[in-house]
Amino acid sequence: MAAPRERLLFVPIGLLAAAGLACGVAACGPSTAPSPFVNDAGDLGLDSGISEDAAPDASLDAAPDADADLGGPCDDATPCDDGNACTTDTCDLTLLRCRFTPDDSVCQNGAYCDGVERCDAKLGCRPGTPVACSDDDTCSLDSCVEATQSCAHAPRDADGDGDPDVHCPPAGHDCDDADPSVSSLAPELCGNGKDDNCNGSIDEVGCVAAAHDTCLDPLVIAAPGSYALSTVGCKLDYGSPCALAGPPPPVDAVAAIVVPKGPPVDVSITARSPQVSGISATLATECGNPNSVLTCGGPFPSLQGGQLAKLRARAVGDAAMDVALPLFVATTPAAPITLEVAFLPPEPPPTNETCGAAIPIQPKIPVIADLVGTTKDLASVCASGTGELVYSFTLGAPANVDVFATSIDGDGTPTLSLRGSGCALPADEITCENGPLGHIFRQSLPAGIYYVATSASAPTTLSVTLELSAASPLADDETCAGAPLIAANHTKLVDLSTHQDDISLGCLPGAVDAAYTLDLAAKSDVLLVQQIAAGDVGAIELALPACGGPADLLACSAGAPYPLRAAKHGVAAGSYRVVAESLSAQASNVTAFVRDAVAPTLVPFADACADVVDLPKSGGFFQGTTANASANFNAGCDLGGVPQGGAPDQLLRLVLDAKQRVVLDMSGSGYTTLLDVRKGPMCPGVEVPLGCTVGYGVGRSFLDLTLEAGTYYLQIDGFALDAGPWFLDVRVVDP
Repeated sequence: MAAPRERLLFVPIGLLAAAGLACGVAACGPSTAPSPFVNDAGDLGLDSGISEDAAPDASLDAAPDADADLGGPCDDATPCDDGNACTTDTCDLTLLRCRFTPDDSVCQNGAYCDGVERCDAKLGCRPGTPVACSDDDTCSLDSCVEATQSCAHAPRDADGDGDPDVHCPPAGHDCDDADPSVSSLAPELCGNGKDDNCNGSIDEVGCVAAAHDTCLDPLVIAAPGSYALSTVGCKLDYGSPCALAGPPPPVDAVAAIVVPKGPPVDVSITARSPQVSGISATLATECGNPNSVLTCGGPFPSLQGGQLAKLRARAVGDAAMDVALPLFVATTPAAPITLEVAFLPPEPPPTNETCGAAIPIQPKIPVIADLVGTTKDLASVCASGTGELVYSFTLGAPANVDVFATSIDGDGTPTLSLRGSGCALPADEITCENGPLGHIFRQSLPAGIYYVATSASAPTTLSVTLELSAASPLADDETCAGAPLIAANHTKLVDLSTHQDDISLGCLPGAVDAAYTLDLAAKSDVLLVQQIAAGDVGAIELALPACGGPADLLACSAGAPYPLRAAKHGVAAGSYRVVAESLSAQASNVTAFVRDAVAPTLVPFADACADVVDLPKSGGFFQGTTANASANFNAGCDLGGVPQGGAPDQLLRLVLDAKQRVVLDMSGSGYTTLLDVRKGPMCPGVEVPLGCTVGYGVGRSFLDLTLEAGTYYLQIDGFALDAGPWFLDVRVVDP
């Protein structure tokens, strides 16, 4: 906290004389020291309306105001507005002056690695200080990981082969960290004169000879089945339209697919490896001729781990002779591979890759969608890895529509996109869904022509079924128009089992949703909390009444079961919508916590019991930092083995006169927070049951407790010695 500014004190000379301190002639003579009140222009630096000959007035204090948050005069009827979106503007009725309190939480961009943004009362939101992840160890590569909102300290591995440099014990054993083919994890290769496995010997007994590295020594496959291939010891010899990128550099091995003489067949090949970050397969007619490539595939993520590549070459073979087709399988890094080869009756490629070529689908009659080799043609808010196959159906009257998709081979997660009569444009998408269950439900779909685009996370074969049923009325909470009221500060059970995806605010595409009206009588701070079922993915959103799209979204949070929280401070009086979403259409508990807007309270000290900060009985919003605090208190949910006191901590006190529901939310804090609730009466109290929680990732610490009357101490701490800037939203409501 900045030191208070010094104030200049003007005392009339007459008062000095009355006190017997009037100066003598010598003491009151002209001073030879420069006047601190004369600026470079030679004037007194006062307003031009004051003469230099006028006696100084005690009311003209030349020092700046000690309280930088204060503005001009105000009263109950005069609103305060400094034009700065990140300050809370109020009228201080004690001083009758505007107060503009910076609220750092308004400036947070949701990113962790760029630090906690700050609100400057004059300049608005300012960038935060990027997270410093250095551990001062030259043998670690330090980085900030946005996905986990934490620092990572990877062992130094310059060549990316998975084995740290031997100069960085104890983890490192790589004797040549500039060569990805050399490491303690690599096999010793025969005949290359190199210590590949870093054991101090070259080409020792038991070395591995590279097999099937080129077309001179392919793995011959003359019948359908499963085959083992390996790129270990191989080099990259052949190019491909499906080329891989390192590091480490890709390598390839060769197989010869021998199609026996006779009628043409389709050759289906799947290459898998759980040990690689990339894999591709390329089938050609000639070795070394890039213009002879028939088809290629990969890389795609495998649901079983690792990567896979799939291809299907259609109508190949010769009636008069066996045909050997070179197959190049590339991986990064080198690894064992499983090849699954099948010779199938020839089929033409799918013709329904676009809306214009859509194939009609009939209710209750499954269709097979082979997505191997398909091309992306349609835009969807639900991401997929493959291209699409498109089907159409017509409704003569309104109906309930269910579309189901399952993967027959288990190689990809289905994605479904239900589209209107235009079909081809992004705006034609009515709804979409991706997930292992592959299900779209649409209630009371009007008569007309519709399309279903099918795709998946990886090449797979889908079974797709359309089912129609009698139209049923929409639930009253199905859309934002006419949404029922949700009572503030009371938890509501939201049943989404019969709902559909009607609202597209951009927070969780493809999820079913329900909407409720939240009316605010005054400017308010809103905190939305959603508790979803285990295994589900949900979202909670605050939006303008129209819910017309992302432009109407005011706040949102999406993710997995840890209570989802979306907050918005200083929301103007009016009507809004609370939207709850679920990918699995499961029930969830939703609470809209509402209080009159309050300015954030800075907590500069609160380092121990002696300077504990008392909270208002109604709660509030608080911000501070533990970076400069002391480590005074332990916590039951901290990491074992940390020093006494753990991380630096601060202490707040909350006194409850009656039994209350107390919600504590540390969203937006800049480190792995630990929040511990203790009950007094003596500081620091005793930890209450279920009162300690660690906030990993973006959620940070959260507690929803029902507490009896008494004195409670809120310990703001850090997990595993972590410290930094924090926010704490305290909601105290009737249980």
